[in-house]
Amino acid sequence: MSLQEYFHDLAEGDNALSHTNLTQLSGLAGNELRSLEGEWPFIPADRRQRLVDRLVDMAEGDVDLDFTGVLRQCLQDDDPGVRDKAVNGLWECDDRTLITPFIQLMSSDPEERVRASAAISLGKFSTLAVFGKLLPKDRDMLEEILISVAKNDKESLEVRRRALESVAVFNTDDINALIHQGYQSLEINMRISAVYAMGRTCEAEWLPDILHELDDHNPSMRYEAAVACGELGEERAIPYLIPALEDEDIQVQISAVRSLGALGGSLAKRALQRCLELPEPMVQDAAKEVLEEMDADDDPLNIGLGRDAG
Repeated sequence: MSLQEYFHDLAEGDNALSHTNLTQLSGLAGNELRSLEGEWPFIPADRRQRLVDRLVDMAEGDVDLDFTGVLRQCLQDDDPGVRDKAVNGLWECDDRTLITPFIQLMSSDPEERVRASAAISLGKFSTLAVFGKLLPKDRDMLEEILISVAKNDKESLEVRRRALESVAVFNTDDINALIHQGYQSLEINMRISAVYAMGRTCEAEWLPDILHELDDHNPSMRYEAAVACGELGEERAIPYLIPALEDEDIQVQISAVRSLGALGGSLAKRALQRCLELPEPMVQDAAKEVLEEMDADDDPLNIGLGRDAG
């Protein structure tokens, strides 16, 4: 079967969405992508969604598969579900040419979920900009537009809070003012995003607020507070994170494990070693993985392993 015939078969063929056949969509570019674009409208929307889901799953399981071309094309799909899945599927792609289409989706897509997903995805590019991996004009554009969306009272809460999360890494006075405003909000989801944003700033002045939220009644807030402790990089957070290792919520426990690993030190390591005795297997596995990473950092040349072998 030729590639063009396969594109036609995508609309209804029983085997077209099989793993083997979908690998033909890897690495498409130029005329091949244009040919697919011509057949794409004839594929039913629900099938297009399933197709994108399959491509994302396959790419996560095999680094040699590259469906970037197809996913980029899906950003302009008529179906909001396809657009949303395409944005999320492009999460690992750090090509700066995605910045403009993501900004366009965040600013003008009619569907809130697509705008929110685009705002989240722009956070990766904000981080790249802070580390000097993007052009100065990219950084300026990202900061300006994300601040504008975060401030826009006419935008939905979900999109505004995601824009705040993504812009926080730039850590300016205006952004910190927005974080403070978000933290004072009566909307719990905005407050949760503000705590996440505090961690993204890497600004130690937020530590007292973050530590306070480790005891919040809402597990989502406790989770983000634990994550923020790791992002902030303040070793003072370690004694406050240790009780979170036995939180009633597993995700909070795991986030505390990872943050303790990021902060490091003997106190954190002893606490993580005790996690190996906790009853929850997922927490045990997370602690084991983090401890192995800490050991590798302490002994990057495997000198200790060499001594044991001798």
